[in-house]
Amino acid sequence: MNQRDAQRLETRRTLAEHALRLFRDQGFDETTVEEIAAAAGVSPRTFFLHFSTKSAAAFPDHDIRVEEFRTRLGSGVDRSNPLSHLCQTLVIGLDTTSPMRRTRYQLLSTVPALQDEDSRTDRDYESVAVAYLIESWGDGVEVRLRAHAVANAMMGVIRASLIAWGDAGIDPQRVCLEMLQRMFGSPFDQPLQSLQSNTATSG
Repeated sequence: MNQRDAQRLETRRTLAEHALRLFRDQGFDETTVEEIAAAAGVSPRTFFLHFSTKSAAAFPDHDIRVEEFRTRLGSGVDRSNPLSHLCQTLVIGLDTTSPMRRTRYQLLSTVPALQDEDSRTDRDYESVAVAYLIESWGDGVEVRLRAHAVANAMMGVIRASLIAWGDAGIDPQRVCLEMLQRMFGSPFDQPLQSLQSNTATSG
């Protein structure tokens, strides 16, 4: 990352910190872009150079995190157990050290606009996970079905764990890993019997 990119990311994070603080202290709907910009020491025009909406300011490093996820998934991975690797990679990415991130998930259960933005950002992670599973399992209608089902459900577990962390202070990494391991054992690597039966019948 060059100096210009680093400065841009720092500005985004500063805006996000003030946005989340204001959302928490005075309410999402009651907070204006002008107030966020003023608290960060920039103009509203600068805010909109970084974020298209008020809710997007709660996710300042989303693109970077998605690329880090993509890199971790494909970095020298043994594809003999792609589900296990995907679960581990998702859990490793759960950053619980950021007060800003915890504030976001504390707000998530009560602010519809942030819920919508979170769902949109989750779809980016989901797309990366789907591509990884298809690459690992081989393409085809059934593989795509399984890959989309797994990725969608996994992101639901991640979201639920992070919201519980924000609300109740649970350890999201431990809880999430246990839930994922219970839900996605080796049977999901196997062909779907229902589709095999349909194929045999139609033939």
